[in-house]
Amino acid sequence: MLKIAICDDEVEVLHTFSSRIKAAFSALELNVSVEAFSSVSFLVKQMENISFDVLFLDIEMPEMDGVDFGVSLRALGSEACIIFISNREERVYDTFKVDPVRFIRKSRFHEEIDEAAKAILFWWEKRKNRFLVIPSQGQINTFLIDDIIYVECFNKVQSIVTRTQSKTIRATLRELEDKLLDHGFICPHKGYLVNYKFIDSIESIGIILRNGKMIPVSKYKIAETKKAFLKLVSAEPDISKPRLYKS
Repeated sequence: MLKIAICDDEVEVLHTFSSRIKAAFSALELNVSVEAFSSVSFLVKQMENISFDVLFLDIEMPEMDGVDFGVSLRALGSEACIIFISNREERVYDTFKVDPVRFIRKSRFHEEIDEAAKAILFWWEKRKNRFLVIPSQGQINTFLIDDIIYVECFNKVQSIVTRTQSKTIRATLRELEDKLLDHGFICPHKGYLVNYKFIDSIESIGIILRNGKMIPVSKYKIAETKKAFLKLVSAEPDISKPRLYKS
């Protein structure tokens, strides 16, 4: 379920807009919850317990400017989808620093919310595909896929190494293969999955990662590994490419 919050100091607007938001997502057959807040402080208090996926923010509010609030959220690392609502169209350029998904004119809210809902749905689908979610021993473990460098297998225990941490979970390598192979991961050895974006080179002795670590490559999979790597690199011509393999 998509969790949505709307914050506006006009109580009548909150009720009307909340109903319209629900209707827009219902038309897209997406299940959402919408909570309304008449002040930023009320919203902040609730955010201590609930992580909202989408925030509809009025720009001009008595406690805190909506753009300033958005900036503070981004500074704290929030990746929530932000939609600004205002009749101050000249403020649209101020909102760019927050990278909002949409700017909706308050006077045209009923006309513009349907298109905004579609944009939010697109954002939501992309976001879901960015995360690896693995239940393990009663916990839900979530990893940003782009941050995973490699996975190392120890029977049914996997060590997931990211830019910032190494975490051990109970799962099979096959489970992780099903989730990661479509996201640029290569299986060079029966005990490893490697994110191609972190590969510096592929040599006869193994894969050399950008952090200097070497990952083994099975002699039976060396040609397949090189081919998969080159295919992934060539599919993204604008990225800073790693070096090609050595023979």
